[in-house]
Amino acid sequence: MGYKVFLDSTEIKFSACHFLKEPDQCSRLHGHNYYVSVEISDDLDNNYFVVDFIELNRRLGEIITPLDHYILIPEKSKDLKISKDDESVEIIASNKKYLFPRSDVLFLPLPATTSELLAKYIHNKLKEIYQNKRIVVKVGESKSTMASYEE
Repeated sequence: MGYKVFLDSTEIKFSACHFLKEPDQCSRLHGHNYYVSVEISDDLDNNYFVVDFIELNRRLGEIITPLDHYILIPEKSKDLKISKDDESVEIIASNKKYLFPRSDVLFLPLPATTSELLAKYIHNKLKEIYQNKRIVVKVGESKSTMASYEE
């Protein structure tokens, strides 16, 4: 696996709202413009590609576009009490109670919505497509803060 391709552009992003268990400032409802980059390593295929950049960009868009402009809720969190119906979502987190329109919420199969776990979530989705390739996914909350996941 001597070859690598990189997909890293300010156009590859999604905007979302979330909150974390702690620290205090992160436990408040807040949002980010999450920037996503991908590195894929493998041998070359019959077309002398690791992957086709156009296809990779499209596939990554199919993964991150559904995250865009939602309140991300970690449905596997042990720290949240979640009640939902067709119209609303109520969340109790320690001493806070949130009530959101159901249409504004996206539940993710995660214990928290940290950048680290969002990187793993995106990685796992890409791994379903590119099964035999080495994949690194980076998710940045700003120009200076980024998390990555690889296997």
